[in-house]
Amino acid sequence: MMILASDSAVNMLAEDDFGIIYFIENPQQFWSELDDVLRLPSDGSATLSMLDTTLRRFVSLCASYHEQYLQSPLQLEHACLLLLDSELFTFHSERMCELAIDEVQSKTDPHGQFILYNILLFWGRRQSAFLRNHKCWQPLIPLLMDHSLVEIDPEAEDLYLGAGSTPSGGGSRSSIMMGPIAIEAKLRSLGVRLLYEVCRVQKLSEEDLRIFSDSFIDHLFELVEQTRLMSDETFNYLVIKLIVALNEQFMVAGLSSTAQSQGSQGKAPELRNRVLDVLISRLGSSKTFGENMIFMLNRASRSSEDLCMQLLVLKLLYILFTSKATSEYFYTNDLCVLVDVFLRELVDLDDESESLRHTYLRVLHPLLTKTQLRDIPYKRPQIVMALESLTQNANIRDVNPTTKRLVERCLTGEWCVQLRKTSFDKDALNSQGTFRQGSPSHDIVASTTQDTSPSQPLSANLDRASGSASLATPKLKQIKTSRSVQNMKSPLSPRFPLPRSATASFRRPSTDSVTSFGGIASATPSIPRRREKSISVDNGPFPSQQAEKFLHVKHHTHPPPSPGASSLPPTPSTATQKPRRPPPAPPKRRKPPPIPVGKTHGGAVITAIASSSSSAAANQPGKQSRMLTPS
Repeated sequence: MMILASDSAVNMLAEDDFGIIYFIENPQQFWSELDDVLRLPSDGSATLSMLDTTLRRFVSLCASYHEQYLQSPLQLEHACLLLLDSELFTFHSERMCELAIDEVQSKTDPHGQFILYNILLFWGRRQSAFLRNHKCWQPLIPLLMDHSLVEIDPEAEDLYLGAGSTPSGGGSRSSIMMGPIAIEAKLRSLGVRLLYEVCRVQKLSEEDLRIFSDSFIDHLFELVEQTRLMSDETFNYLVIKLIVALNEQFMVAGLSSTAQSQGSQGKAPELRNRVLDVLISRLGSSKTFGENMIFMLNRASRSSEDLCMQLLVLKLLYILFTSKATSEYFYTNDLCVLVDVFLRELVDLDDESESLRHTYLRVLHPLLTKTQLRDIPYKRPQIVMALESLTQNANIRDVNPTTKRLVERCLTGEWCVQLRKTSFDKDALNSQGTFRQGSPSHDIVASTTQDTSPSQPLSANLDRASGSASLATPKLKQIKTSRSVQNMKSPLSPRFPLPRSATASFRRPSTDSVTSFGGIASATPSIPRRREKSISVDNGPFPSQQAEKFLHVKHHTHPPPSPGASSLPPTPSTATQKPRRPPPAPPKRRKPPPIPVGKTHGGAVITAIASSSSSAAANQPGKQSRMLTPS
């Protein structure tokens, strides 16, 4: 590529593999040239060699100018989609894929490899069957691993992965970047992404997994630690996704080898999980890996890619929790965050993600019984409520049998059994008979709430509430007498039948005067009443508590006095009300000023002054004595 500098702009001349020199001054010319390269003859006269040449020219043009016009991921994706939407992949996709794979293996130019890998990645996302094609990807896996092993400066990697730029003067890394980003950093990130996509959808055999050695897996764990401080966590999360995908591959291959050894009745060597073995050897130096796994679960969305990632992470968590060497690998605070994530996902997942919910339930049991949380009661009542909500209302909705079985296994844990015995004893809470024994009746509750007398002692209320239930029995509760009780009249008067309940006589209207109750009022001070209210038994000042006390009294220390001798409060029928004071006299008005009635010949004003004497003139209507005085 040749660069020509001028006063107005920088012109770039690029020569491709076919000897064509491109002179491009701006992005519009670049995109226009891409369209021209992908345009095939409309008459259908294009040959296979012409199709192959068109793909190679497209890759060569993009490789020459991707650092100038395809810097962002969106620009690169748009260029690749132009190729995938063209006639090359619309009608000849299989041939184009084979040609791209051959070009990747034969090319040594990293820029061309970068464009070809992106074309394969975007086509695999559009056609998932292409990523599952083991024949196509088997020769590319070693090349992708080589790109992943390249040592790159973390700052250069952070720049490529999109560190956000700040306004001018902010001192961001993007603002001080000098020169193009290293192509090796781009290839390493792309290689890790492609390895993850392949391991996520394919089922690798034991022979294929031998290429992933312990040193390579250890290098992946080290990459996680080296890139933990990058402002953009995309690459860090990509490496973690690749590790959990490899763990899934080793788990599946181990199950297959175990089944084959049992069928052949031979002692074949068991395939070990290299991911777990390497992590056990790095327990003290791989804390970022565990922390970021939990962050990935917490930030996962409902997209298909994130749902797959959650399944892979949960499977690795299950192995870590059930293995004795790694059961306490996580910090306690991280485990508490994990419990919060589990509580949210178990409730929020819809019915379409039932398999993911089952995985959460399978991991929840060892999380609460094998880790530090077995001794730390973190949100256990909330966990029980969330688990029980998954199987409630089985009579109106279908409960998955697997969900029910997994929930019962979690609820039978020792932590849950002890919790239910202590604070979740629902049988004791639901047995209302024990709590209702000895409780006061509705009448007593109503009478106690209506008592507004401040002088009523608390002991009298308690005695009344406890003794109200014994009214119907022959033995009545004895109440300690006081001086006021000595003046009370016997309640068992012939003119009063025994009431059916303690307050029956007060609920029924009566025309008896208040004197029939004897000396009840003497037990409590009289309550001031409003004059406009009528005084009767129903709405009078005597509270129902005093009437109940009156009915409970059985013996008197002294004979009751006669009705006339009893001191009763004044009533409308027996006492006269005090005469009202006369209304105050209206205020006297001030005398009006004298009214002028005329003027004298000299100009003096003549006013009329009323006479101050109360003579007979005052008694004569229409007459008034006046005296004219000069002013």
